[in-house]
Amino acid sequence: MPELIRKIVLVLAFAAFGAAWTGVIVTYFVSDSTTAFVVAVTFAALATEALFWTLAIIGGWAVFANRKKLWNRFFGQPSH
Repeated sequence: MPELIRKIVLVLAFAAFGAAWTGVIVTYFVSDSTTAFVVAVTFAALATEALFWTLAIIGGWAVFANRKKLWNRFFGQPSH
């Protein structure tokens, strides 16, 4: 059951992230209001931050403690 909850939380976090940035793009092209655009970007920034912290909580500290090693592995550079 906890694994299912983690997957649901991740799906919701990524959905909020994607919807927020899609809203920014739509607002940019559809609305002439600077206020609407600023509100959309602010909401998207908060959704991005929420996604970051959700991944941190679910991924655990090991992901952040080993981020350089993971980054090097992802981009094919040898780790030191």
